Amino acid sequence: MVSISKSNGYLFKMNAIHLGTNYLWISYESYILPIELLSYISSSLFLGIIAFLGTALGVSVGLFFGTLSDKYNFGWGRRGPYILAGAVFIVLAIFLNKILTITLVGVLLGYIMIQVSSNIAVGAYQPLYADILNEDERGRGTGIGGIFRLLGSAMGYGITGFLIDTPYRSYVLILIAIVVIITASLTANTIKKSDVIVKQTRPGIGKLFLDMFNLKHGMKDYIYVVLGSFMVFSGVIGLSFFELYFFKFILHYQNPAYYVSVVGIAVLMTSALASFIFGILSDRIGRKKILVYVTVIGGIAMLLIPEFEKFDYFLILGTIIGMSYGIFMSVSNALASDMAPTSESGKFMGYYNMATGGASTLSPLIYGLILYFASSYSLGFRYVFYIAGGFFFIGFAMFYKILKD
Repeated sequence: MVSISKSNGYLFKMNAIHLGTNYLWISYESYILPIELLSYISSSLFLGIIAFLGTALGVSVGLFFGTLSDKYNFGWGRRGPYILAGAVFIVLAIFLNKILTITLVGVLLGYIMIQVSSNIAVGAYQPLYADILNEDERGRGTGIGGIFRLLGSAMGYGITGFLIDTPYRSYVLILIAIVVIITASLTANTIKKSDVIVKQTRPGIGKLFLDMFNLKHGMKDYIYVVLGSFMVFSGVIGLSFFELYFFKFILHYQNPAYYVSVVGIAVLMTSALASFIFGILSDRIGRKKILVYVTVIGGIAMLLIPEFEKFDYFLILGTIIGMSYGIFMSVSNALASDMAPTSESGKFMGYYNMATGGASTLSPLIYGLILYFASSYSLGFRYVFYIAGGFFFIGFAMFYKILKD
């Protein structure tokens, strides 16, 4: 659907939900979940397994609700009501998680609830770029979205990272819940007039579930976008679960949460700027070339990290990787929105979300197993960074194919 060009103010408010969900995810992935498991002997293995199971279920829920919002609309719009419903479930899950985490099974159940509830909202808001924005403004839209994602992550590193080791730790969950509700409400209210209900035949839930995996339309090149994005995201996302362990066992810092926060904030601020600038540029110079170049740059930087096990080098290389990731995140999102069929944008952006969610599912498990079976943390992290760099280069090959085709 062709729409009236949107102002920057509209795009900022439309993207607000990204700040809330990424504040939630970074807080859990980098601090809350690793700390909940730190007292267990096999903490790296348990962390990988719990991240795998929770995220796998969450990604499936995201795809289902993206497909559901294509066909079943309620309330005032196509996506907005699902976004708000997801936010409410997130808040409930946050406080139930606090009660459950006294056992290992409780930690797993708590993380599953966080993933399922947040992916209800994700499944609904992922298609917004394809639904509401014209093709020549999607790069600007996803660039602003990238800023909010990275600022949300910076809030996780800055606020949660600071409070988690203080007497004010109990305020961490309250602040996350408040930000999620405010940002979800702002997004839903902003898109209200553009979030038009599309009348379509409503298949039964069983048929709708099967339709999630109907790949007959529009998948020729889209599959390479999904697979390439999965590879690049795998090279970055899974590492956030183990940053705290890297600073504790490799760099031997007594307060690893502090250094995770310092690096995280520095990397994310440069990433946010790069995401915004290159998101806008991709509307003018094309998205595919940008994706090819940034995957190579990020891959090289990743391979160099284990050669320099010092904080200064880690900060520099991490910033390069973060900039590459920020650019990739906004530009690949815009490309996926361009290529998604209009009538099934929820389902197809659900596939793209599977790249992110699938990376969050498999890469922590892979990295956790490597660290568990390696003879030392030093050797284990060396293998982890080499494999992460390899993921970037596989992603490069996928986008190079799209560029040449």
